[in-house]
Amino acid sequence: MDMPIYKKLSYIYKSELTSFHMPGHKYGKIYEKLGYDKYMDKLYKLDTTEILGTDNLHNAQGVIRKSQDNTKRILLADMDPVDREALDLLYLVNGSTCGIEAAIMTACKSGSSIIMNRGCHQSAYNACILARVKPIFVKEEIDKENNILMGARPEDYLDAIRSNPQASAVFITRPSYYGMSQDIDQVVELAHEYQMLVIVDEAHGAHFGLSHLLPKSAVYSGADMVIQSVHKTLPSLTQSSILIYRKRALDTARLTSVLSMVETSSPSYVMLMSIEVCYDIYEKSGRVLMQNLMNNIYRFKRGLKDYKVFTTSDPSKIFVNTIEKGINGYDFAKVLRHRYNIQVELSNYSGVLFLATIANTKSDFDKTLVAMKDILDRKLFSVLADFKEDISEHARQERFQSIGSIYRSRPISLDLPVAIPERGMDLSQAFDADKEDIRIEESLGRISGEFVIPYPPGVAILAPGELVDQDLIDFLVRARDINIDINGMESHSLETIKVIK
Repeated sequence: MDMPIYKKLSYIYKSELTSFHMPGHKYGKIYEKLGYDKYMDKLYKLDTTEILGTDNLHNAQGVIRKSQDNTKRILLADMDPVDREALDLLYLVNGSTCGIEAAIMTACKSGSSIIMNRGCHQSAYNACILARVKPIFVKEEIDKENNILMGARPEDYLDAIRSNPQASAVFITRPSYYGMSQDIDQVVELAHEYQMLVIVDEAHGAHFGLSHLLPKSAVYSGADMVIQSVHKTLPSLTQSSILIYRKRALDTARLTSVLSMVETSSPSYVMLMSIEVCYDIYEKSGRVLMQNLMNNIYRFKRGLKDYKVFTTSDPSKIFVNTIEKGINGYDFAKVLRHRYNIQVELSNYSGVLFLATIANTKSDFDKTLVAMKDILDRKLFSVLADFKEDISEHARQERFQSIGSIYRSRPISLDLPVAIPERGMDLSQAFDADKEDIRIEESLGRISGEFVIPYPPGVAILAPGELVDQDLIDFLVRARDINIDINGMESHSLETIKVIK
């Protein structure tokens, strides 16, 4: 076998890529720095399954239970002991996706409804389909200049709770992908008054407890279920996450049962061990490393004085506007990667997002600052014109294919439809219904059979079961003309849309 995945991973590792993307361990550099490589280098030897002595993730009574209890103690060390005792913590090895699905399917039974922000992760929509739950959407706030998700306003959640007292739960995404965090204390309090459970997708907030400069975790706001992706902003292996929940607030037997449906029956002990290693680092070195990171970020942002840097709630998420300098974010990310060997977490048309963690070093920021200044000084709009680096032909070809020619970009107006469309059919019904493809220009009034999610900013402007209106048609025609990325649609050319027959 040619082993193309292994070859690509080896190539990336050997290239010593500067990582401002997940996973949070940054190619294992933090393990080597702190002496944890003695554990992580043995992964293939430690891979096992449920045998005598290794416990069972779906009914943890032994070593997994002990490890989860240790992690809860470390993570909630600042919490009042009585409040801490009211909580429990579970390891997840199917990512936060399975945690979100399990939380929604625990809180909501078939036919019930849930209040959720429109810009939530796809897994929340999927959980509604699987459980036949009706979503009640809260509008997502968007910074139009930078195409950044700001989250849903707390007052809009409060209005939705009062207007929909029959809802079983409230689902909140906090922080957003871009590091924006709203204060949700009042939302949690009101939801509980209406006997609703509160679920928080805190996938990007596993590191919050390491500094007072970061937002507080939703656990401290009284949320009933909080899901964190440990691998995103902390040093564990990809796909490892945790679920923190209030034991008396929900049916724990149902939670266990649902998790057994959506999570693998053969959990990876290597992933479980990486969570354990991660929280050992968290306890022994986390706060010092986070303080060092905050200092590095402060210096980095000061050095970016020629760029416009968006202020995020979480300083470790750094969004830099590039379109103002004449390069759209997609092209800017390509230049950083293929000319300077720096990988960002994501790009949108307006700019690029750096995801920094406690595994990033001062040299990572220094190298990136030099690159950012160089791009402006040399006006690299046609980056291949002066390639003189001594690189292999393979690397040269890869860069050529990936970069092509970068031309000066101009700001564009996306004019996203902001109103949540009228619903013609339940989400789960639309998923099951027979569908057909028709031209977008002829779809007015039809019921959508697929998602329409422009990227940026990654918010669904149409979901299955919702009616197509003229604003949406006008937007899709414009998106087709200016090559905006649309996720969820089967037609990549944006000529047709899938609707209910």
